[in-house]
Amino acid sequence: MHILHVWDQAGVAYTLAKYQQELQENDAKVIMIGNYNKYGIIDFYKEYIVKVTLEEFTEKCIENAKPADIIHIHSRIDILLKLRQKFGRSKKIILHYHGTDIRGLKKQKLPHRSRMSDLAIGSILMYRRIRDRVLFRRRMHIKAQRMADTVIVSTPDLLELVPKGIHLPNPVDTDHFKPDSISKNEQKEALTIDTEVTDIQWALDYCKRHNIPLNIEVYNRIKDPIIYKDMPDFLRRYKIYVDIRYVNKNILQNLSKTALEALACGLKVLDYQLKYRQGLPREHDPINVISRLSTIYSQ
Repeated sequence: MHILHVWDQAGVAYTLAKYQQELQENDAKVIMIGNYNKYGIIDFYKEYIVKVTLEEFTEKCIENAKPADIIHIHSRIDILLKLRQKFGRSKKIILHYHGTDIRGLKKQKLPHRSRMSDLAIGSILMYRRIRDRVLFRRRMHIKAQRMADTVIVSTPDLLELVPKGIHLPNPVDTDHFKPDSISKNEQKEALTIDTEVTDIQWALDYCKRHNIPLNIEVYNRIKDPIIYKDMPDFLRRYKIYVDIRYVNKNILQNLSKTALEALACGLKVLDYQLKYRQGLPREHDPINVISRLSTIYSQ
């Protein structure tokens, strides 16, 4: 089977393509703009990627979609509309939502953002302008969902926004994220990561209000990106990953992709209920995820 993944969010498409090739012997590739590589993830999964330029992205999506049996589109509803217009109903097209692409991001006061560089702020603002103009118009989402053969969501809470969606748990590349021998004496106590969409100060205050006795180190991933190949080693420097995310004035109830990767590396994770979790849940094992995805494709 020839599978074309269009775009990537947090490495999900790359991980799916990798295991679809290795375990199912499918011809699976991800088409992606080559210079969107802040975390070095394209270099890590280069054998599964078709790299293109921004200017030729749409044209190359159409070209690579011609031989595809399945077109699996991650977030890019603009491309979905163009591919459906081009191929009609002759192609099976899957739409996959990952979070803020359908949830959106309301304006919120984030005092800690003053630490960010002007360049980082400019990049984020540019991304948000494009996103707000194209991806978050509700009518466009409704149109795209109607045109898709199937709509997948990466977390259960998104089913409220996509009533006919199917939940597919995020896969974790367990070849890459796995426990390693490290002395407990060398590990720091706890880590949380500052991202573009979360109010990290709220999360820290939340822990204090509930008397969580942790020395939590905050890492600013916006200012200092961690290269993907180095992420497992970075996570294993800590015993606990704090996964409390406050977005759009709500606490997200699912585990983040980073929290899942931390579990796969052997860390404990403090979740939104202030409960500790340990061990990667079976539903996020890539073998189970791609098996479930194959069933979705065949429906």
